[in-house]
Amino acid sequence: MTLAVRATCSLLALGGALAQAQAPVQPGAAAPAAAAAYQDRVIEGLPPASEDDPDLDTPYDRTGWPRFLRLETRLGTPAFDDDREARLAYAIYGLIETPNHGVLSIDGSVTPGESQSSLTVRQRELPLPGGWVGHHELGVINAPLNAVARLPSRVQVPSSNLLGLRGEWEHAASGVSLLAANGEPGQLTSLPASGFEGLGGRRSALGAQWHLGGTDRGTTTPPAVGPGTDETGWTLAVQHERASGIPALQLADGALATQDASATLLHLRHEAADLRTQGQLLRAQNAGQGANGFWIDIDGKEGPRQHGLSIYRLEPGLSWAGLAMPSDVQGATVRSEWRTRQWSAEGSYDWLRSISGRAASGSYASASARWRLDRSNQLSAGAALRRFDGNAWTSYTDWRWQNDWGTSGLRLELASATRQQGATREISHDQEWLVPQGWTVSTSLGLGRYGARTDSSASEPAGRFWSAALAINAPISSHASARGQWGTEKASNGQNRHNLNLGAQWRLTPRWSLDGNYTRAIGRSRSARPLDPLAPIVNDTDTSSDRSFQVVLRYEISAGSRSVPLGGRASEGGGRVEGTVFFDANRSGTQDASETGAPGVTVTLDNRYAVRTDAQGRFSFPFVASGPRTVTVRNESLPLPWSVVDEGQARVDVRLRETTQLSLPVQRSD
Repeated sequence: MTLAVRATCSLLALGGALAQAQAPVQPGAAAPAAAAAYQDRVIEGLPPASEDDPDLDTPYDRTGWPRFLRLETRLGTPAFDDDREARLAYAIYGLIETPNHGVLSIDGSVTPGESQSSLTVRQRELPLPGGWVGHHELGVINAPLNAVARLPSRVQVPSSNLLGLRGEWEHAASGVSLLAANGEPGQLTSLPASGFEGLGGRRSALGAQWHLGGTDRGTTTPPAVGPGTDETGWTLAVQHERASGIPALQLADGALATQDASATLLHLRHEAADLRTQGQLLRAQNAGQGANGFWIDIDGKEGPRQHGLSIYRLEPGLSWAGLAMPSDVQGATVRSEWRTRQWSAEGSYDWLRSISGRAASGSYASASARWRLDRSNQLSAGAALRRFDGNAWTSYTDWRWQNDWGTSGLRLELASATRQQGATREISHDQEWLVPQGWTVSTSLGLGRYGARTDSSASEPAGRFWSAALAINAPISSHASARGQWGTEKASNGQNRHNLNLGAQWRLTPRWSLDGNYTRAIGRSRSARPLDPLAPIVNDTDTSSDRSFQVVLRYEISAGSRSVPLGGRASEGGGRVEGTVFFDANRSGTQDASETGAPGVTVTLDNRYAVRTDAQGRFSFPFVASGPRTVTVRNESLPLPWSVVDEGQARVDVRLRETTQLSLPVQRSD
C-alpha cells in the first residue's frame, strides 16, 4: 500500500466526525452525558487490544485536528523510457481535517534535473452559507462531469486531465449541484518523476444538475444524485465543455495544427423503485463541423432479474469537445440479467448500422453465465460475437474448484482471426496455493496456438506457444515484506516474451520506510482489442521491451484522534477493509499469477471516503464502522478501455476487530 493510500485512510480514520455539533441544552434540563469512548472488551482474561504497535516506541499524539504529512525521495527510471536515465524526485503529501473548513490537502512532486513538477491543492467538504457544501481543487485535476453523467450507460462520455482549477457545489436540501473547471489539457508522466506534460490550448467546463424534490441529508454530504444513492424522482442536468487551441494533427514541419471544439450535453433521468430511465442529447462542434448524438437507457428490476433497453444514434465526427468517442453508428441494445445465490447469467444484443454507410448493417452479442455447483466448485462461460465493421468472436469456459492444495482453475479460450488479432486457442491452469497466513502464492500454466497477425504496428506469423507465471507475496518480518511476479511466453515462431516484477517494503522506524521495485520486460506483449463497437476509443501504447527500477525513501507523521471509525460514531468500534483492484484479462473474476494490479484507481467507501490504489493495485480503509458497507471502484479513474464489473460495487459486512479482504476485477469490453 502506497503512502498516498495510507495518508488518505489515516486522516479520514483520525476523526471523521471530529467536530460534531452538540444539541443545545434546554433551560432546566439536565446536560446530556458525554458518549463514552469505545473500549475493547476483555475476553477470557486477555488485556484489551491496543491500536498502538508494541514494537513502535514513538507515542501517538492524539491531540488536535486529524493531520498527516508524508515526504518522499524517489530514485529510478520511468517505465517504457528509451533513455533509461535515473532520475531523482521529491514529493510531499499533507492533509488536515478541520471542523469548519473541510479537509485540506496538498499533493506535489518536483524533479529538479528534468524541470518537471506537479502540484494539487484540494479542499473537500467545505460548509458554505445556506446549506451548500463546496469541493475545490487547484493544480493537476480531472475535468468534472455531473453525477448523472457518471452513472452506467451504453455510451460513456470521456474526461481529460487538466492543469487548472475546478469547483463543485452541492445543496442537498434543494437537490441542486453546480460545477466549473478551467485549465490546460495534458497527460500525467509516470513515477518516479511524476509530473504533468501540457499539450497546449485550454479546456473549460460548466455544469448544473437539479434533482426535483431534493431531500436534506444533513451534513454527511454525499451527492444529491450519484452511484449508490436510493433517491427517486426526476433529475435534470446540463453540461458544456469548450476546448480552444488544442492540438489536432502534426504538420510536415513538425508543428502541431490546432483547432477549437465544444460540446453540450443535456441529461434527463427518472428513477422509480424498480425502473430507471435516462436520456442524453449531445451537440458537438469540432473544427467548424457540427454533429449530434443521443442515447436513451431504460433499466428495470423484477425480483432477481434485471432487463434493459438502449437506443442510440451517434453521427459521424461526434466527439466530446475534441475527445474521441464512438461515432457513425446507430442502433438499439436489449440486455437481461438474472442473479441468484447459486448462479447468474447475463446477455445483450445490439442491432447496428453505420450512418454514413461505411459499414454494412450488423450486430454485436455477448453473454456470460456463472454457476456455483457446490461449496467447492464453480463453472463459468461466456462469448462475444461482432458482425459489424469487421467480424470477430471470442469465447471462454472456466472451472474453479477448491482442493487440498488451495484453489485451482482450468480455462479454455477461443477467438477468431482478424487482421489485428490472430486466431487464438489456449488452455491454461491456474493455482492459488494453500500457504501460511500472510503469504500468497499463485501459478499459471498455458498452452495454445494463434494465427498470423498483421497491422500497422507489427506483424506476427502463426505458431504455437506455451506460457507460465508465478506470483508470490511473502512477509519477511513484522515490518518487512517482499513480492514478486514472473511470467514467460515462448512461441514456435520466435516471438518470445518474458517479464519480471520484484518489490519489497521495509518499515525502518515508526516514521521512516523504504520501498523498492524492479521491472524487466523482454519482447512485445500481445494486445487484445475490444470487440464492442461502442467501447471507449484509445490509442495503442508501446508494450515492447522495458527495464525500470524505483527506490522510495519515505518519512511520514500523523496525529489527531482515532476515536471515530469511518461511517460510524465515537462510541462504536470497527474493523478494517482492504483489497486489490486487478486487470482481469481472462474475465475469470479471480486474480491469476499472470494478472497485475490496477494502479492509481479511485476506490470509495459508502460513496463518501476515497483512496487510490498503489502501484500493485492495493487499497485499504484501516478503521471502518461495523455493519454493511459498500466499496466502489470509480469507473472514470480506470485506464481505457478497462471498465468496472457489476457497476464496480462490492457490499461487505464489516465485523468488529476483523479484516475484510476484497478482490475487485476490472475487465475489457468485448
